[in-house]
Amino acid sequence: MITRRTLVLNGLALGSSGFLGAGLSGAAGLSAPAAGEDSLTVAVLGATGRTGRFVVEALLARGHAVRGISRSAGDRPPRDGVSWISADVRQPETLRPALENVDALIYAVGVNFSEVEADALYDVYHTGVADAADLSAKAGVKRFVLLSSAGRSPASSMPEALRPSMDAKAKGEAALRASGIDYTISRTSGLWDRPGGEYGILFLQTETIPPGGPYMICREDSASVLVECAVTEKAVNKTFAVLNAVTFRVGAWREALPHLREDPA
Repeated sequence: MITRRTLVLNGLALGSSGFLGAGLSGAAGLSAPAAGEDSLTVAVLGATGRTGRFVVEALLARGHAVRGISRSAGDRPPRDGVSWISADVRQPETLRPALENVDALIYAVGVNFSEVEADALYDVYHTGVADAADLSAKAGVKRFVLLSSAGRSPASSMPEALRPSMDAKAKGEAALRASGIDYTISRTSGLWDRPGGEYGILFLQTETIPPGGPYMICREDSASVLVECAVTEKAVNKTFAVLNAVTFRVGAWREALPHLREDPA
């Protein structure tokens, strides 16, 4: 029997996505809505990005309707189950109509810190998150799932080039927590482009990542976690880091999510 003690130990929650091949439905772990899982409309900000596209596929595999939102989404060809909407998180007035009648939102917007000015990082990771959370709360969105980054502190040991991005993300996380909407914050320390479903998934609830890395997670596996948090209530008001790891049982990471501790009120 899986118990809280076996799943959560010294701040670690262990689980596995198992070796299910490179297919997107395999990484998501489900090819149809789970028993008792209602079909939802989920908005994906950053839907055409390197992680967002896996989020879209995982949602469709579970039978949910998708609002695929990005600056270039309007150029995408029509697709069953997806409404493509062009909008920019730096222009909140463009987001407002896209969030009407949405059940949950996944914020997977990303920019390359080495290719933009610091102001752009704050526009996306701080102000963009704050505005999207405010608009979501006003529109009646039930859950807001944020893709963030792990290993933000101590700042003194952080590479100088990373500090603006990490500071902006920390401020965005704080704004989301203060918004009043039910949220989940999933932090990654590094993202792989290799296929998902080849490694297990580990949750870590500490502010800093232990030495010994670099620690990574496949974008496809990260997307599976984001979707699970958006379409269930397993991780409401929780913050954690996600890593790939060798674990013992296929799909056990989903059972670990409810046992993670909630953030302090």
